[in-house]
Amino acid sequence: MNPCTVCGRKGDRHHIIHKEEGGLDYPLNRIYLCDEHHRGPHGPHKDPQVDASYKKMLYEKLHLLFEKPYYQVEEIKSSIHLSASLLRTVTKTLKRYKEGYRNVDLIDFLMSGHHISDEELEPELFLDE
Repeated sequence: MNPCTVCGRKGDRHHIIHKEEGGLDYPLNRIYLCDEHHRGPHGPHKDPQVDASYKKMLYEKLHLLFEKPYYQVEEIKSSIHLSASLLRTVTKTLKRYKEGYRNVDLIDFLMSGHHISDEELEPELFLDE
């Protein structure tokens, strides 16, 4: 079992973009949280600020990974370790330009269309235990 990202105790898998929000199953969209930090009052399922902070973290990681304007399939695969079926979905869903797949389209797809507002990007949200 993987340790909780917050406290180090035994953690359960949590999808940052929740499955019911259309979240996809790939490594960057998963973190491990103990019961308290997952389903407790200060967990992402009950505290919108905590939930937003995890989504912001994912968004920023994706922006760092996909800085170039376009990417080829192999670059996408090696950057975020998508399963073969999810990679197939990416290539069938997104428009491929002569130069490759656009970074903004990739990020939008991997965020399941969840957009981070300017207000969410500005202030740093700190997680309290």
